[in-house]
Amino acid sequence: MEAAYLKQDSLLWADYQNQMEVLETLWETLPDKRDSLQTVSDQLYEKTAARNIELAVQYATTPSGLQRLYMVRLDIAKDSLQKILNALPVTLQESFYGRNIQAHLETEQIEKGDSVFPFPCLRDDGTSFDWSDGIKGKQVLLLYGGLGCMGNNGREYLKQLRKRISPNDLEILIYWPCDSLQKLREIKGQFPEFTFISDFKYENSPIKIKYGTQATPTCFLTDKRHVVIVKCTGVHPELFDPHLP
Repeated sequence: MEAAYLKQDSLLWADYQNQMEVLETLWETLPDKRDSLQTVSDQLYEKTAARNIELAVQYATTPSGLQRLYMVRLDIAKDSLQKILNALPVTLQESFYGRNIQAHLETEQIEKGDSVFPFPCLRDDGTSFDWSDGIKGKQVLLLYGGLGCMGNNGREYLKQLRKRISPNDLEILIYWPCDSLQKLREIKGQFPEFTFISDFKYENSPIKIKYGTQATPTCFLTDKRHVVIVKCTGVHPELFDPHLP
């Protein structure tokens, strides 16, 4: 069953990649058709994502299928996900990903209008990050990873924010998914402008369970009371700027 799932998963994403390469070629050669090509691209992704969920549910009794089920948990209604989990053997329900799915189900994820949730984590210098002191009286832009995949425009926007708005008014706080302090320090070395934190927990971190993150970057912009006023996937200046000084 594990091999069957891995084969189906590989075929799914290989086909998606092949079709995207065709669309990318057309994008360059047919600039007047870009609106329609974008529509086709969006439809292709939606179809692939839906099939991805179907395969995860179908093969949830395999290690990789259960892991993928956790990865797509945010796109499945909680009552449906609970039924899927309940139907699994007890050994899988009590496995690492089974327990994480149950934790997701039992936790109310942070959305717009909720307060940030402080959790134990370290700064890149090895000291504990003090949420009460570190963000006191400031707006916070909290990012779950994503500095690499957000592209040059996203990184430049964040750098300009750091230059434009004092750290006393806006804390740009980046949770980095990694497994060691050394790796956290390495990413800090590439982007010294920002504050980096991590708890080195990956899948069972509160940033995944309580904040409801999966895609990188997932962004949370708060007001100075630390109430979330924007939650989004990706860096979107048009959403952030109206709420910033």
